[in-house]
Parts: sequence; structure tokens; C-alpha cells
Amino acid sequence: MVKAIVIYILIALLTPTAAFSEGLDIPDKVTLKKGGVKKIVIDAGHGGKDPGGPRLFGLKEKELNLFVAKELYSLLKKEKLFDVKLTRNSDVFIPLAERSRIANDFKTDIFISIHANACGKRKENGFEIYFMSENASDPSAAEVADYENSVLGFEKDGGQKDPANILLHSLARNEYMNDGSRLAGLVATEMGKSTPFSNRGVKQAAFYVLRGTYAPGILVEMGFMSNSSDQKRLNDRKVRAKIAKAVYKGIMKYADLKDWKRH
Repeated sequence: MVKAIVIYILIALLTPTAAFSEGLDIPDKVTLKKGGVKKIVIDAGHGGKDPGGPRLFGLKEKELNLFVAKELYSLLKKEKLFDVKLTRNSDVFIPLAERSRIANDFKTDIFISIHANACGKRKENGFEIYFMSENASDPSAAEVADYENSVLGFEKDGGQKDPANILLHSLARNEYMNDGSRLAGLVATEMGKSTPFSNRGVKQAAFYVLRGTYAPGILVEMGFMSNSSDQKRLNDRKVRAKIAKAVYKGIMKYADLKDWKRH
């Protein structure tokens, strides 16, 4: 951690001041405060002109994601420990880089992105919990990341490409990878206990939305819209509530692990 702080200071001294006017400030994220209100950003994947994955029937992915995100928001808002923010609360398109900017401007302590999976093999089913890593855990994880990152095609500029931004992201990323892995494991355990979806485990891949956020983050793939059984479950309001409750429980266990003080 000390080494990381030194690196950040050197980068700050060597990088033109203008580069830091774009919301690239991360100094407070290298402190380990156990007290105080913690901030969480919940990101409902896709939205607006980007509907998300293909569905067999029922709701679109962007709708499913928003329903679960709002349910999770309601649960966390009841906890005095947390200040919670949604990247979107309606059917609007938000670029991936903007989602990260929202989280960074909010100085979030945890970032949760909600999605539903899909693939060409309709027998594939179950949930997966991802944390950020440049190296995918397996080929299928790389495919999921490639698909979720393909939303960049909807963006006029294809996402941020600022060199200073990329450098700072690469430095900060390693600081949050371990905590992201721990959070993913806790959420996966709760999902396995409380939802009807099979557990495909914790995986890692280079998701753009996680790469750009200066905080431990996970991406939840709730189930496969390309699988009829999973889609039927995802269309069930009670099942979506169970998903949100499982993610909530995982977050609360992470808070206990970090010894964050509850009020």
C-alpha cells in the first residue's frame, strides 16, 4: 500500500495538471478508514438504445437489470452505514466511461454492476460473479467481457482514451483487485444459498466498467437469458427480489470483513 501511495504521488507530480481536471483524483482511496459512512454505486447495465442481451421471451435485459438494481438500492438505503447511488434509475443510455465517472465522482467504496448473461448454447445456465482482471479466468469469461464491452459501439467516441487516465487506472486497479475478489466470493456464496440459479462460480475478466472505477467492484451476471429456465426465473419478481437480497447479504458480510462500523 505504501508503495502504491508513493507511485500515485510521483504520477501526480509528473502528470500535467490538466489531466487531473477530468475527474482523475484518487488520493482518498488509498486510506483505510474503518469508520464513517461508506458509499456504494449500483450500476444497472445497459439501458436506452442499448437493450442488452437477446431474450427468448419476457423482459429485456436492461429492464431486468434495473429492477434488481432498484431493489438492491432499497435494501442498502435502509442501512445507516451506507450512502447509495444508482448510475441510472430509468431507461436511459449511459456510456461505460460515464458510469465509471459517476462512481469516481461519488468517491464510491464499492461498485456493483448488474447484468444478465447470454450465449449461443441454450443449455448454459446459472449465475456468475466477476471481478476486474486483465487476464480472464477462462475463454468463456473473456467472451462475456467482450460482449459487455461491446456497448462501446453505441458510444460516439468509443470510450475514454486519455493516456494519463489509462496509466492511473492501471496503478489503481491492482489495489482493488483483491478486495473485488473477496466481495465477489461473498456475493456468490449468498447467491448460491438464496436463489434458484446454479452457481458457475467467481470469475475474472477485463470489464471496461470495472476497469474505470477506483474502488473494489464486481459485475453480477444473474442468469442466462438464452436459457428458457433461467429467463423464466429472471422474469419472476420474487426471484429478482431474492437476487437483490443475496447481493445485499454479500455486501454486508464484506462490510463485516472490512470491520466497517455499523451505526
